Amino acid sequence: MPPRVSVIIPTKDRPHFLREAVATVFAQQNVDLELLVVNDGEDVPQLPKDNRLRILQNGKRGAVSARNFGLAEARGEYVAFLDDDDRWIDRNHLSRALASLRTDSDFTFADGLMQFPNEPAPRQFNRDATARSLEQDNTILISAVCYRRDLHRELGCFDEALPYYWDWDWYIRVARGGFALKHVAKIVVDIRIHAQNMSGDATREARKANLDAFAAKHGLGPLTLKNHTDFV
Repeated sequence: MPPRVSVIIPTKDRPHFLREAVATVFAQQNVDLELLVVNDGEDVPQLPKDNRLRILQNGKRGAVSARNFGLAEARGEYVAFLDDDDRWIDRNHLSRALASLRTDSDFTFADGLMQFPNEPAPRQFNRDATARSLEQDNTILISAVCYRRDLHRELGCFDEALPYYWDWDWYIRVARGGFALKHVAKIVVDIRIHAQNMSGDATREARKANLDAFAAKHGLGPLTLKNHTDFV
């Protein structure tokens, strides 16, 4: 019998973070899940022996490709993502999301904490999002979403031509498709802000070009280049 939810962790050469992320998935309470770790780098570190875990090799084809590979292999009715350097800190995150998905939504998203280096306390990320607001800003954390996997049968996979804005692109497609988005106002994920995940000057031109391509795809006006950290 297939699991209720497929959790997908794309990973690339962050063994210590990955082990912590995996542990927080297996700590989820009252939910039937499978965990797909999709490796896009070198060898995956030794992970707990658990029959719910599958390790997939993406052959260094890129982060968005790794997510699509995970989706293609997923068996759950619902899907959730966790980045390899993030941690779920609410053991009821998935069970709460599934309760909503079974009753009044197609796509849920929750809140998080952002851990900045050299700051003693985390900052809260707690933003709502609607079809209209998503035309201006991406205020959804990918590591806090859970949704019906069959949305991909209707809307297609993630757009690999948008390596920086594939997630925002997906949210807009879901919202414009008429599917019900629900903000679950609970802090569920701890997001580490570090040098590897900060979008800095080195990628600014590539990000801006990708943002312009994203805006053109959806018929949006000029968009301001931002990070999630700009909202906390």
